Amino acid sequence: MKPRSAILLAGLACLLGSVLLGNAVQSTMVNGIVNSGDILAGGGTQAALFAVSAFLGSMVWNLITWAGRLPSSASHSLIGSMIGCSMAICGADSVIWSSVMLRVVAAMILSPLAGFALGFLLLKLQNRILRRGTIVWTRRVRALDIVSTALLALSYGSNEAQKVAGVICLGALAAGGGSPSDTLTPLHLPVPGITALCGLALAVGAMTGGFNMMRTVGRDIVKVNTDRAFVSQLSSILVVEIANATGLPVSSTQVITGSVMGVGTEDRPRSVNWEILYKILLAWLLTLPAAGLTGAAVIRLMILIPV
Repeated sequence: MKPRSAILLAGLACLLGSVLLGNAVQSTMVNGIVNSGDILAGGGTQAALFAVSAFLGSMVWNLITWAGRLPSSASHSLIGSMIGCSMAICGADSVIWSSVMLRVVAAMILSPLAGFALGFLLLKLQNRILRRGTIVWTRRVRALDIVSTALLALSYGSNEAQKVAGVICLGALAAGGGSPSDTLTPLHLPVPGITALCGLALAVGAMTGGFNMMRTVGRDIVKVNTDRAFVSQLSSILVVEIANATGLPVSSTQVITGSVMGVGTEDRPRSVNWEILYKILLAWLLTLPAAGLTGAAVIRLMILIPV
């Protein structure tokens, strides 16, 4: 498949995934990171301020890491910014620390490792099965590669769109006259509509900026051929779909990176650019606390600005 066709397919599948594959991650973003009751108790103004500041704080950190060429996760940046904003206006007790440690920190560490392990093992299994493969089998693998591209984009769209939609829902719930006891669906603004809008934004982003990510994952980490691509995508699908089903807001990009590195390690360890791993580890250590600080700074600054 040509790069442009792959990006178009990924963009469309990303949009469909945001609507079709559940809302467990969105529920975690609303009820599993910060106490939504504390946020909503301050009324619509505070909830809207929280949502806007969380996005702006995340964007600030993403720009800093982009300028410094640090492969930071936008997902972790948003979660860190949410935590910082909540602490700034409602105190540290407003953060659900047990859920953050289990659903965010543990998943942040384990999901790329799971992608790495699955990529390593599945490529070893595929090599044994296709050791005497014919041209017919090669064609089948290429067809499966196209299918796995679409399925991975579906999973990616679902997990990523739900994170953004969850934050928007907090502000929309209060703006629609809701209270902390209301359900996830805000008045006058249904959750599927919010998630679809977020999915559309992701799809546009994939179609317009996908070449850079494709080059980084498919060439800079390790050179990916058809066999490697299929296995790495299959590994990533399994990890991200488990995360979707259990409501874990993992970084799909880091899962994909882990699986690509696992595939490269099984095939030829020296072909892997291990400097990427060091940068990812640095991003793990910095992103949550740094994004928390930028989020807290943004919301405190916005409180000081007269409206």
